[in-house]
Amino acid sequence: MSDNGAGRTLDTVLTIAVQVGGGELNADSDLIAAGFDSIAIIELATRLTDEFGVPCGIDDVFEATSVAELAGVLDGRLEGARSR
Repeated sequence: MSDNGAGRTLDTVLTIAVQVGGGELNADSDLIAAGFDSIAIIELATRLTDEFGVPCGIDDVFEATSVAELAGVLDGRLEGARSR
């Protein structure tokens, strides 16, 4: 995973998370602790899947301990998709 690609993925995940949930978030923010409810998590997962073209399930959002971790999961899937 390239630092540049990972940085872009993180920036995009953070931007979409702020759009969905509002409030102030950063790379270390835990989305559940930040107040994301079930509806916001579903919307976030759907928008991230649409944006990146790789799956992002609600379990991915629930299991991620931070925005950065969620971005890392998606970046790994993007790398896998690029190598096919």
